[in-house]
Amino acid sequence: MHVSGPLTVAALAAGGLAFPTLGLGQEKRSFAATSVFESVPAPPSGWVRENVAAFSKDEATAELRIQLVHQNMDKFHELATNIATPSHELYGQHVSQDVIDAMIAPRDESKSLVFEWLRQQGLDQDAVLSPRGNTVVVKASVRQAEKLLGAQYDVYNNAELGQQVIRTLEYRIPDTLKQHVSMVQPTTFFGLRSSVSKVSPVTESESAIHINAADAVAGCSNGVTPECLSNLYNFASSKSTAQSNGKLGIAGFLEQWPSTSDLSTFLSRFAISSNTDQSYTCDLINGGKCPANPGNSVGVEANLDVQYARAITKAIPNVYYSVGGRPPIVGSGSNTNEPYLEFLEYLLGLDDKDLPNTVSISYGDDESSVPLSYADNVCNLFSQVGARGVSILVASGDSSVGTTCKLNGKTQFTTAFPAACPWVTTVGGTQGSAPEQAWTSGGAGFSEVFGQPSYQAAAVKAWIANNKDGVSQYYNASGRAYPDVAALASNFRIVESGSTTAVSGTSCASPSFAGVIQLLNSARLAAGKPGLGFLNPWLYGNASSGFNDIATGKTTGCRNAISGGAGFSAISGWDPATGLGSPNYAKLLAISNST
Repeated sequence: MHVSGPLTVAALAAGGLAFPTLGLGQEKRSFAATSVFESVPAPPSGWVRENVAAFSKDEATAELRIQLVHQNMDKFHELATNIATPSHELYGQHVSQDVIDAMIAPRDESKSLVFEWLRQQGLDQDAVLSPRGNTVVVKASVRQAEKLLGAQYDVYNNAELGQQVIRTLEYRIPDTLKQHVSMVQPTTFFGLRSSVSKVSPVTESESAIHINAADAVAGCSNGVTPECLSNLYNFASSKSTAQSNGKLGIAGFLEQWPSTSDLSTFLSRFAISSNTDQSYTCDLINGGKCPANPGNSVGVEANLDVQYARAITKAIPNVYYSVGGRPPIVGSGSNTNEPYLEFLEYLLGLDDKDLPNTVSISYGDDESSVPLSYADNVCNLFSQVGARGVSILVASGDSSVGTTCKLNGKTQFTTAFPAACPWVTTVGGTQGSAPEQAWTSGGAGFSEVFGQPSYQAAAVKAWIANNKDGVSQYYNASGRAYPDVAALASNFRIVESGSTTAVSGTSCASPSFAGVIQLLNSARLAAGKPGLGFLNPWLYGNASSGFNDIATGKTTGCRNAISGGAGFSAISGWDPATGLGSPNYAKLLAISNST
């Protein structure tokens, strides 16, 4: 898109993008003709349909989010990319939500048609338009939702996750609405899971966890601690780590709550600075909770994220976003939305001054289990958060390239969501420190849904030319490749219910890398610069020399589908095992200061 004269975000917002309001006319519109809008062949792996006798579809409620089709999303994506590209004159000119909404707002006709459909179903009195005007939210009984959507809702149970949800495998909408509605949830998306892969008690004495002078990297011999990370990633002595400006956010789902007493104990054992703040604030979203000391309900994931984010960022404010959306099915129940939607809409509803600079997300699931409409809508929301100036870090997952590695009868690598969204920065896993190498279970691959973005095309092309793994038949080489970067993911020390425990997973890598990015963002803010925002064009371009290149180790998976298993090897340069590598804070700070 070309705009003459001074190139500014305001000029783009006012640059002739017209959004006509189309009247419906006087005639009553017909919604009788319907067809399947979205379906999944079966519930995702681990989910089983349950016969719940006490489940009353007339008493159980549903809160449906009917997402309206946005306009000009391709033009917005172009703008978001330019804002994130250092060589572009719009770099760093992050936009307000008003500017974004002016570009992509759904047509007035879409809103009118949906409300007319709901009126004819007797549900318009229970429907409201979201504050941003892009979603119609309607409350109904599950029975009414079934009638509205031509669907059959049932209770599904996941014993491994300890969750129950009310979902359907298929729903219909009127043909009249096909060009106006992009998604209805909760319907076919079953949820997400944490990226912590294992937990085990620590048997060593506390003294054994501290520095061993024989280590190649001080502090890394007996498990990963903040001291180990500060030495390995070169942020131990940086003056800018004393910053107390900016804000780091941590996403919390599935009733995962951190413990303030565990944080205090963790910092007393492992803090790397005497000026480390021992607090965080909680923002409650969609009925979320944040008890200070949740007792037996303390979340390992939540504790891990909060403890390492807090230790790395020291005095920089941290906020834990506790997002509700895990409905119990007891008698009647509430069929609430999977919480990504509520979390991202909440962030986009904040004033610029209240937004975090960096967010770490350690949750996800197989991309194949995520309905296309849901993945597309959530990824579009991520693009908006990035354009607002927020750096989003997402764990790559803990199943390497997959376990069963079967999809539609074909053997292929399994990819993860939201790790495969091109609008987030995906963090893979490493292990060891002498040298650091690819973590065998780190999520890695190429999206089957999202195309390869231009910012990584050269890096992926170079890797393809040098890759010797011989597994090209199992992945989509033209898809969005991940991870983008990596950090340690194995044998992290945390405190749970007062005791030191060891955990592994890219859930460890994501908050660790996010903490380093927040140090950069706070340094930029202190220098009067904007935060980095969406990171990837900067990472693959200007900042590619600011990483510890990981050239050894391999991700392994697919043992149930491929003899001996398969995966990706780490090699010099970018690779789908460890991305660009792990962070060297001092180098990244110098690059950031010059950008």
